[in-house]
Amino acid sequence: MAKREDQKQDRDQQILSRLASIQHKVDSIEQTNAFALRADKEKHEQSLRDIFRNGKRRAQVYLAANGARSVQEIADHVKMKRPNVSAQLKALSIEGILEIAYSSGGRDYWGKKPLDHTIRITRFLCDEFFLNSDGTEKRAKK
Repeated sequence: MAKREDQKQDRDQQILSRLASIQHKVDSIEQTNAFALRADKEKHEQSLRDIFRNGKRRAQVYLAANGARSVQEIADHVKMKRPNVSAQLKALSIEGILEIAYSSGGRDYWGKKPLDHTIRITRFLCDEFFLNSDGTEKRAKK
């Protein structure tokens, strides 16, 4: 019986080692993709300008979608009406940069896709529209 336990542990350890190796390869691929995407910074910034051509309100909705806010909470946070926020969330989802992070109690909680970090969308929008990373407007320094 002890021998069978040892074999099971050895097999489990092999599986864990293989999973760690796979995770390392996935991380490596993601880093390579990030460098490749960042090399085309100007092209991606133009795409972002096209996506956010409707201005600051869309950028605020995007930035407020932190994965922990529902549609109504985003609306309250950026002081917009819920239907307007819903329309912006849908448009940003179609563009492939926002997703429903999870649903609970009939509410959808929206968050940014990993692409945000890769091509630095949040940083771009904060600079472009003079916003904080949560979508609120920056206050002018006195």
